[in-house]
Amino acid sequence: MKRGRQLCSRCFFCEREIETTNHLFIHCRVTEKLWQVFFNLRGISWSMPRHTSEALTRWNREGNLSDHKERWKIVPVCIWWTIRRERNQRCFENKSIPFQSLKLNCLITFFFGVTMYSPKRWRILLSF
Repeated sequence: MKRGRQLCSRCFFCEREIETTNHLFIHCRVTEKLWQVFFNLRGISWSMPRHTSEALTRWNREGNLSDHKERWKIVPVCIWWTIRRERNQRCFENKSIPFQSLKLNCLITFFFGVTMYSPKRWRILLSF
């Protein structure tokens, strides 16, 4: 118990595994489905490493080989932001959304990030 709240050691998504950072952001079956959306968009096959730090290192290394480095590099942030936000809603507000809505939220976050942080957009904003 922490600050009057009971902490659950089970993952709020799969309810099978102990919730660790590595499980929540890489290995949970819900998170894996979100990663798979982006793997399919890129047309790549990927095997997840054990730890989030390894995943980020490998993801960035692969991204440096891409023609769209900016887009590639924001994918983990979009997935992790979406998962963390939904996890907190399930944990603290007792609310949840279906997977399709979760996937849509993640894609909206991605497209917003690509639109807001693309170099072309910054040049336009800086030219004012």
